[in-house]
Order: sequence, then C-alpha cells, then structure tokens
Amino acid sequence: MFLAMVGFAIISLLVLSFGAIRSKKAAGSFEIHNIVLCDEVDGNMTPVGVSSVFSYGTRQLCLWFDYSRAGYGENVKVRWFFRGRPIQSQEVTLEQGSGAKAFCLLLEDGSPLPKGAYSVRISLFDRVFSDTLFEIAEQPQSLHGAVN
Repeated sequence: MFLAMVGFAIISLLVLSFGAIRSKKAAGSFEIHNIVLCDEVDGNMTPVGVSSVFSYGTRQLCLWFDYSRAGYGENVKVRWFFRGRPIQSQEVTLEQGSGAKAFCLLLEDGSPLPKGAYSVRISLFDRVFSDTLFEIAEQPQSLHGAVN
C-alpha cells in the first residue's frame, strides 16, 4: 500500500510539473525580430534615427522590435541599464499573435541622458531574448572612425 501511495505521489508531481512547464510554452515559441534602438518612432510605428551610438544631449531613446507567436496575456519585460546598473523597468501585455512594440527611455525631469555605456534587456518569463548594448557619447564615431 505504501509503495502505491508513493507511486501515486510521484506521478501526481510529474503531471503537475508538466502542466507548469506547458503553461510557459510561449517562452519556447514566442519570437522577437528586428530589434533596434532609435531616436523616436513615427506615427506608422517605424523607427527613426536607428543607431547604437547616440550624441550627448539626447533626451529620449527608443527600443523598437516586432514579435510573433505571442500567446494570450503574455507580458514582455524591458529593463534598461546604465553602466551595468538597472535604471528603468517596463512590463507590458502583448497583443496575441504578431505586432510591433516600442519602449522609450527618458529622465523624469527631461534632462539629457548621461554619457556612458547602456544596455537594454527584453525577457518573457525568465527567458532573455535580447541584451542590446548602446552608448551615449560626446561625438559619436561613424563606422570608419570619422566624426559625424
């Protein structure tokens, strides 16, 4: 009798574990595409001023991406970092299926974003989809080293 009870308990735990894993299936099928950083997003949700190095004096930067295979009620979390420290976090429920999203980083007082190294992380549940690096510099360099 004891072995039957232990066997039933183990089977129950396996079924519950499988159900918990299946409830997070979206992290396995959800996809993010075309991740860019930009100055702004226009009225058609098109990124404007795409770069990875921005000029000091910038007051706002936007993260833009499109996605597919989002399930009902799924939340994407976006975390912004400055010199490795978290400075802002945003979470939003996605529309089911496919779409595009933009998240913006700006200071509450409207002052320019500080010079230095930044990153922005996109995650769903505990899966990180992207960790994108960017910089705000005094005078951004072009790909050939010339000052813009």
